[in-house]
Amino acid sequence: MIKILPYISDFILIFGGLYAALLGFKVINPKKDDPKMIKWHQKFGKFMKIGGIALMIWGVFNLIIPSLNPYNFDNKDEKKEWTSEQKEQMMQQVINSSNLLKSTNPDTARLVAKCFVDKYTEKYTLEESWKHDKMSQEQMMPIIMPLIQDCLHQYGIKTVN
Repeated sequence: MIKILPYISDFILIFGGLYAALLGFKVINPKKDDPKMIKWHQKFGKFMKIGGIALMIWGVFNLIIPSLNPYNFDNKDEKKEWTSEQKEQMMQQVINSSNLLKSTNPDTARLVAKCFVDKYTEKYTLEESWKHDKMSQEQMMPIIMPLIQDCLHQYGIKTVN
């Protein structure tokens, strides 16, 4: 459904612009002899001509060059990068989920968590991480344990094997 939203918005722009332009050029005139309509057309006719044509051009432009469309939700070509907020959240999760890190100096725990997050985010993309989130703990252990072990040893924290 989301993949058709850009097309729907583009066609709304095109047909809305067409309707506005037709009103501006008096091709469509719902109340020809009504004095209110004549006043309205004198006041807004030029705007409707220019605005209607601009909307149609914008809609066609978005159809031709979809990557420039602000409503384009198809991000296949866009490489999903880790944000600093996501890395920070992951560091907090690592610290909060580890009794070993909770029992160490908070500064050291933060360094170990940062080391792990840096290694993990270098090795795995955001999309791969989302797949990892769906795995069981047993399936995740071979993926994360080597990274955690390296970081723990790097900061001199002894582990029980």
